[in-house]
Amino acid sequence: MDEMSTWERIFLDKGLYWCHDGNLAHPHALLTSGKHSSGFFNGSGVISDPQLCARACQELLTLVDLPQGDFQVFGSALGASTLAYEMARQMGQKCGFTEPVGEEPNKVMKLKRFSFAPGTQILVCEDVMTTGKTTLQTIAAIEAAGGVVMPDIAVLVNRSGMKDLNGRQLVALVDRELPTWAPEVCPLCAGGSEAIRPKANWAALTNPK
Repeated sequence: MDEMSTWERIFLDKGLYWCHDGNLAHPHALLTSGKHSSGFFNGSGVISDPQLCARACQELLTLVDLPQGDFQVFGSALGASTLAYEMARQMGQKCGFTEPVGEEPNKVMKLKRFSFAPGTQILVCEDVMTTGKTTLQTIAAIEAAGGVVMPDIAVLVNRSGMKDLNGRQLVALVDRELPTWAPEVCPLCAGGSEAIRPKANWAALTNPK
């Protein structure tokens, strides 16, 4: 990658960024959205390191427009729930997360174990944003419960290429669009490369044989 940001360099140096090498005998990434990609930032590697996660959340909080007074931080299960906790901890606020309900293709994110008073201001966070679908469902769940979602969304990695999500600004530590394709038009699949889930197969993806 050229002209890397500080956090892109951190991902690269810690082995948390992968890019397909062009060898079609090697696998490529199957994203949670169902799309395929030739690049991947492994946000779990940041979230699983308490000190690195704390640093990331601290820097994200300096970038978002925070309200005066109390607010809460919400993400989606599973990755963003840790970010929500850490940002809330640093600010002395409360947190929560949405959870998936139902099965694909009808699965949606809902509030199952957290509640708040109507009118509560909510900062929404996300670990890695590709399509924004999960985040939009989280926002919908919060608004349905009476929460007021803040105008900034705090994102660890924004790989979507979008600058905003339905009018809310995406504030990210890593803001780099990565190629994605629907399975039926994926050029790597067409060439014989296998699509695999990256987090569960990180070694196979980053050190293919």
